[in-house]
Amino acid sequence: MSIRPSGAVVFVNNDLTSNVQSFIVKQLHITEVIDGYTFDARIASDSDYLTKLCQLDLRIMVVRSFDELENRSLASVVIFVSHGLAAILENKLGPPGLTFPVVDLTWGKLCVFN
Repeated sequence: MSIRPSGAVVFVNNDLTSNVQSFIVKQLHITEVIDGYTFDARIASDSDYLTKLCQLDLRIMVVRSFDELENRSLASVVIFVSHGLAAILENKLGPPGLTFPVVDLTWGKLCVFN
């Protein structure tokens, strides 16, 4: 059994291939993948959305253009993926600025458990 963090919101860029997106979903035990507009609508309609997400131990991956900054401050982790590398732009759970091969990306690499 793997150890997983509590609820989290992970932002990733919207130009991922479906294979890379699926791999990240599997590696980070993502519960649901949504686009930025859906995330924004949920935040606007329910001010307790993030609290509920954490209480239910859900991990949401928000796929959106990084030109759109709306609600980006609510993300637990912001990851830019390109050419097989995942650059951690922002990380409320650990240090930002790290880069990993996508195949090695785990919650432990994001320093969640340190």
